[in-house]
Amino acid sequence: MSAHCCEHEPPKPSQIANLGRYRRILWVALVVNAAMFAVEIVAGIQAGSLALLADAIDFGGDALNYGVSLAVLASALAWRARAALLKAVSMMGFGVFVLGQAVWSLWHGEVPAALTMGAVALLALAANVGVATLLYAFREGDANMRSVWLCSRNDAIGNLAVMLAALGVFGTGSAWPDLLVAALMASLALHGGWSVWQQARRELNGEASPAHSLERQQDDRHKMALHQTLIRQAKLARSVNTKWQFLEAAHVAGQTQLKPHLQTHATMMKLAWQTRNLKELVGQLFRLVLVPIGHVLGRLPLGNPGRSNVNAFRSMAVRPDLLAVMQSARDGSVQAHTITAPTPPGNR
Repeated sequence: MSAHCCEHEPPKPSQIANLGRYRRILWVALVVNAAMFAVEIVAGIQAGSLALLADAIDFGGDALNYGVSLAVLASALAWRARAALLKAVSMMGFGVFVLGQAVWSLWHGEVPAALTMGAVALLALAANVGVATLLYAFREGDANMRSVWLCSRNDAIGNLAVMLAALGVFGTGSAWPDLLVAALMASLALHGGWSVWQQARRELNGEASPAHSLERQQDDRHKMALHQTLIRQAKLARSVNTKWQFLEAAHVAGQTQLKPHLQTHATMMKLAWQTRNLKELVGQLFRLVLVPIGHVLGRLPLGNPGRSNVNAFRSMAVRPDLLAVMQSARDGSVQAHTITAPTPPGNR
């Protein structure tokens, strides 16, 4: 999903076995995404659905990606960076518009047409799967194949989110499901647009060398792997205190990336629900709303364990017990059922 900053990076022309066919497929992808952008804009306005308008950001961003790929397939990095700046401004501008409309609709909006939302979301899902299938043949190597899968998965998640919003609107007779999904997707668009802007500026300033980019990608992969290990251990842990300790460590490890950050707080909220901890449940719901905003603004409370008994806006040194758990996870020596976690401050 473009709103998630998932971009189509074209291989070098010298690496493409059939450049003519590749260009034709890019044109098909561009037309499909541009058409779906227009369809969701019209349907969103007619149905009164902000979720459809927010999903249109994805198709608009993808259409720009494929257009840029065609225009600068063999051009210098600087031209691709300038084109990315245009995409970033478009994504962030539309994201601000949808968020503004969501706030306005809280008081003045009407219940959207659920059937229209669901039908258009299903059509959008088919369009995304079709484009991903066409492009898959031109993605070489394990990393590229994984990239295609991740992008198509993210696109599908956005379409499914709109379907769920339609189901929620139909079942409740309220606009709240539509507004919640729209606000989340628009926030992701703002975050994605800001990330694209920062990367493009670095490239224009000559700061994004291949070595630097590779090092950053490797660091991100290591953080993701550590975060997923800690999440798994939290689920396997027997005591509630141990589960919380693993989740706090996972929050520290993954909070600089949007998806793991959201996943951690969602898992914390689930544990709070399971343990009937109302204060924690409310605190995690509040933090889930704050996460996209913090990533858009670049204001993250680094070192914060993410619990409701700690100020959500406060950066701090990582607690020694969390550092120990993270190091054990890196070493592969963590056993969830053998760790005795200290009771977090405020829960004693």
